Amino acid sequence: MATPSRTRESDPVEAAQMQRWLERVCAQDTRALRSLYDLTSARLMSVSAQILKDDAEAADVLQEVYLKVWQQAADYTGVGSVWGWLIVITRNASLDRLRSRQRKREESLDDLDPVDIGEQSHHNAVDSGIERCLEVLNDNARQAIVLSYIYGFSHHEVQQRLERPLGTVKAWIRRGLQELKRCLEA
Repeated sequence: MATPSRTRESDPVEAAQMQRWLERVCAQDTRALRSLYDLTSARLMSVSAQILKDDAEAADVLQEVYLKVWQQAADYTGVGSVWGWLIVITRNASLDRLRSRQRKREESLDDLDPVDIGEQSHHNAVDSGIERCLEVLNDNARQAIVLSYIYGFSHHEVQQRLERPLGTVKAWIRRGLQELKRCLEA
């Protein structure tokens, strides 16, 4: 049996073996699923990790992929290779996970009220000196800095949340940080 790193769609012997295993998976043969997993999991993990940029999440997706293979093996029509079918399933599951992660991030942005940010949301995250200096900033700079540095949002996400041009948000953050520095040094 070939090692996972050398699995190639163009290897006719391997392709035929994968086809047989998939047919046996249709008949609920767990050993065939295990053999298919052993041959393909390393490369499919790589596909998922490249999309998600997170090995732990890619491992979760890989479990979902093989569950789908187990449940949907009969859906394989024989058009194209088994290897190509597995890659499509992995790619789609990884992209779904990525979109889900982005939706959750957007929902958490929607849950924040920028008016409250300067008043109560950051109390646990900053010490009293920074808190005192944040209060002297104008509302726009304070909101942008708290969203960016306390909540960890990117400048683009802050721009979307505050509904202002990206350049304006960056300027608020830059000037606000300069004011914070002056305040903390005083």
